[in-house]
Amino acid sequence: MRPVAAPTPRPTKQHVLMTKAISKQFPSLPIAVGLCLIFLCSAFLSTNATAAQYYRYKDENGNVVLNRTIPPRFVGKGYEILNDRGRVIETVPPALTPEQIAARDAERERQRQLEEQRLEQERIDGELKQLYSHPDDAVRVLKRRIQDIEGVTQLKENKIESAEREIIKQESIAANIQRNGRAIPENIIATIKSLKNDIVNARADIKELQAERSKVLAEFDEKIRRLEIITDKQSSEYRDWLEQLNKPASESTPSSTSQAASDNASNANTP
Repeated sequence: MRPVAAPTPRPTKQHVLMTKAISKQFPSLPIAVGLCLIFLCSAFLSTNATAAQYYRYKDENGNVVLNRTIPPRFVGKGYEILNDRGRVIETVPPALTPEQIAARDAERERQRQLEEQRLEQERIDGELKQLYSHPDDAVRVLKRRIQDIEGVTQLKENKIESAEREIIKQESIAANIQRNGRAIPENIIATIKSLKNDIVNARADIKELQAERSKVLAEFDEKIRRLEIITDKQSSEYRDWLEQLNKPASESTPSSTSQAASDNASNANTP
């Protein structure tokens, strides 16, 4: 492999001006002679520039070497370029190892992700400030959302209770018919089946509403706490309301009467 040498610099502006001056002073000078002068000036500059540039590096024994060229096998270890006054004009760092390259790339990726997160958080904060000027504004919106969900949930629970009462009524009618030795009419069986389906569907709706309630609470909890940070204002009602909302409440469970009605409805389907 050939040693690395300094590149040949191009003629500077001063040399071009000097060549023009010669041409102006000697207009009858042949073009070929002029070109030779330019070539000689460039060669002169190249020689001076090359002579004025040195490489400082360490050899395989760790000794510092100063030379006009640097062997390729030492380039990867890093080196310095000095001018004719011994001043460092450029420092070339050592080549990275595969491990260092992987660590560098991982750090760049981490910084990129952090920057993306920062920009995304700035966007979210800007939207929050546009929607709410104070954390309590978000609390009021949250209260309305929870009230709406609980209102629909209550309607579903009322529908279940109504269906259970109707099942008991239809089962009683079916039982009287059976005691008289007659078969239960198809319309009564169909009614009981439809009521039972209504109960199943209503309970599924309630389950979805409960999931939606939890999602809304978590979403607004994050918004309210973030608003308190970016607006430097504290909500005066959120924590008390949240504590009241999370107080243990008696869970609605099927009563013994309702369970009996469900059992009787199952029996009523079998003549």
